Amino acid sequence: MTSWWTDKRINTTVTRDYIIREIGPRKLQDALHHPLAFGDGLTDDTYLDWILEKGRRCFLVLNFIGTPERIFRLIDKSLDDDDLPLSEDALYDLNLFGARSETLDKKFYRQQFSVLVQDLVPGGHQDFGADEVVPLEPRNGRKGSISGASQTSDRVYVHEKLYTRKKIPTSGDNGVDRVHFVMHLKAIQSLKHPHLISVWATYTQNDFSYMLLYPTTEVSLKQFLDEQPKFFKSLEKQQRRETILRWTHCITSALAFLHDHDLTHQNIRPSNVTIDGSNTIYLANFAALNALDSAEGRGNTYRTEIYEHAAPENWRRKASVYDMAPGKTIQPGGGRTGRRIKDTTRPPSVRPSTTFFPTRSARSATTTSSSNSSSYSRPTKTLITTFSPSAQFAPAAAPADVFSMSTIVLHLASMLLGYGPKAFASHRGRHNRQAGRGGAPPDASFHVNLTQVGTWMDMLMKDAKEREKKDKKGKGTGGTFWRSVGGVVHSVEAGLRKEPTERHTARELELSMGKYVGRALGPTTGVGCDCHLEDEEAERERIRIEKGKGREEEHYGDEGMFGKPVFGEPVYGEPKYRLSIPATVTTHSSMGAYSAIDWERRTGMVVPLMENWPLGA
Repeated sequence: MTSWWTDKRINTTVTRDYIIREIGPRKLQDALHHPLAFGDGLTDDTYLDWILEKGRRCFLVLNFIGTPERIFRLIDKSLDDDDLPLSEDALYDLNLFGARSETLDKKFYRQQFSVLVQDLVPGGHQDFGADEVVPLEPRNGRKGSISGASQTSDRVYVHEKLYTRKKIPTSGDNGVDRVHFVMHLKAIQSLKHPHLISVWATYTQNDFSYMLLYPTTEVSLKQFLDEQPKFFKSLEKQQRRETILRWTHCITSALAFLHDHDLTHQNIRPSNVTIDGSNTIYLANFAALNALDSAEGRGNTYRTEIYEHAAPENWRRKASVYDMAPGKTIQPGGGRTGRRIKDTTRPPSVRPSTTFFPTRSARSATTTSSSNSSSYSRPTKTLITTFSPSAQFAPAAAPADVFSMSTIVLHLASMLLGYGPKAFASHRGRHNRQAGRGGAPPDASFHVNLTQVGTWMDMLMKDAKEREKKDKKGKGTGGTFWRSVGGVVHSVEAGLRKEPTERHTARELELSMGKYVGRALGPTTGVGCDCHLEDEEAERERIRIEKGKGREEEHYGDEGMFGKPVFGEPVYGEPKYRLSIPATVTTHSSMGAYSAIDWERRTGMVVPLMENWPLGA
């Protein structure tokens, strides 16, 4: 690890004994104690006193290049550490080394920056010159190795701690104004949450600005769901289960923290949830952090992961008819592998996120087979369906965050019950598969397949209930853990509703997660981390929500949420969660008549699907 020449290190290194030892011959040692030549008897200070008080850095630089005796010539010109750095022209004019030595001038010029290190401090910003040394050390490895980072990201050590460095251009057409960069980062550097990747420090050098993000994590949740890392596998089985359950609260707490500070994430997906070597989970790459990174928005805006985890209101389906160029047959007989379709009439500005091309029969109609030579057919009208993201900074961004976060929590709950992401995706897209070979993959997005998501949640609930019963009979946890897992799935429903206005807020989702995690881990462990240690504003919001929700615990009873529902047990195999049921359905009880949504928000009970539901006005 590189040791930088900080003020403390310079002061402890360049001492009286060090100067006398390094200056060289006895004659020069004696000269150190002579009065200053330019003092004219007005001061008793010696050359040694001057070095210790004003010239430690100058002496260190001269010693590095092998000419410590030149310190006398430098002092006679009334130069000290405050005059550094000296430009190449100034060094030439000073002629410190005699005979206009350009070699020594260049050595001095380069070496002086090693002792002029501006330290990077938490929450601070530094402007470095082109030749100045930035006190950090790149970590060996491939750039951009951290999940979710762009090609302009790498990892660096500062004070023996690892940080993620993001490089942002501040010149050219895509450059960010430096003043805007500093002001923007100052506004979000105060955002500190134990499960939020935040800005540790910033600096500028040459034509780029840099952000140092902390903490640096090992894997993304996307990678974790596919293959668990060694540091997680090393835990005991029950520890692994408790860790994953605890994450459901940690990650929702980070989102609630953002929303409490009037910020939204706008891109929640497994790749933007990361995990470090201590099995701590973090929410990364929120909108305010990526606003300055032009690399984040370049290229095709469509990604399968973004689309699958986005809220319904964030994506809309558009169909357009384009004139397609005639298909060209480049093989005798019009072989399928030889046909090419080229769009010659699409406007240059149209860049669809993804394109579902015509079916095999439609493509075949565009070509005419020929037994001996290539041939052309008439142009055709082709329907191309594209999906485009809606406005990224729409007012509905907060409910959309809750929807996407609910998909993350559902992934974690599925993993707890032994189901991987591939099985979940296959279940969501099972009704969207196309017959035959070579078709596009089925649409496995959450917002398009809400019914399938509901049946998946039914299955998770059933599995959790079976495990609860098994634990009660055996020597397990008495069913408390699996009852809490079922509670997590139950709470997720309120975040996956189709209409944004019907979803829970991020804080309500966090409260639900915290309640069930606390039940599973016991009163002494609580949620198992310091997620709840937030600011007073968040605490007031939590109290307000708790008062508004009433005493929902009474409606679960001693049997927990798997006790008999108020309206009868739903039949498994049919979706009991009304993820897309309108709010005009009403329920009746001794408490009066309420809409299904009001009932759930007042009692915490999910209304099951029943044929005899009375319809309200």
